[in-house]
Amino acid sequence: MQDKAMDKSGYIVLDFETTGLFGDDPEVLQVSVINDKGETLISGYCRPEHTESWGQAQAVHGISPEMVADCPTFREGYLPKLLEIIEGAAAIVAYNADFERSILHSYGVDPVVAFIDPMLMFAEVWGDWSDYFQSYRWQKLQTAANYYNYEFQAHDSLEDVRATRFIYEKMIGDGVPAIMI
Repeated sequence: MQDKAMDKSGYIVLDFETTGLFGDDPEVLQVSVINDKGETLISGYCRPEHTESWGQAQAVHGISPEMVADCPTFREGYLPKLLEIIEGAAAIVAYNADFERSILHSYGVDPVVAFIDPMLMFAEVWGDWSDYFQSYRWQKLQTAANYYNYEFQAHDSLEDVRATRFIYEKMIGDGVPAIMI
């Protein structure tokens, strides 16, 4: 785990890799947080408390039970520091912020700070309108990264937060309004 001081007026970028999706009661397998300057505040693997295997999720992010067997749980190894970081942040930037917020909620955390979602911002930039949903279709982080010519290894939380920060900064620089949820 890396740890650096953060400017309390800045934003943080947060990403989790988990044992599953929304309805699966997912547990954190990897957590990364960087500040608005790109400095790593937290980055590490976590052993789940209850889940023993996660085949579908593992096929996406490659994190196996063996990789995290000797790691601390998210709750004991990272949550206290994350709460401290969130308390000092002006906002949390997260690609698909609803999911990241749902993970925090599953651990009993309800941050009082605004979440900014670059996925929703990029959906408008990409411009693929859905008549059915009456909104722009969400695009993967990889699609947004490709659009802005940013190369990274998707589904690694540290790589994902770096890509998210880059994309967010590009959109803000282009005058795309931040979308808070």
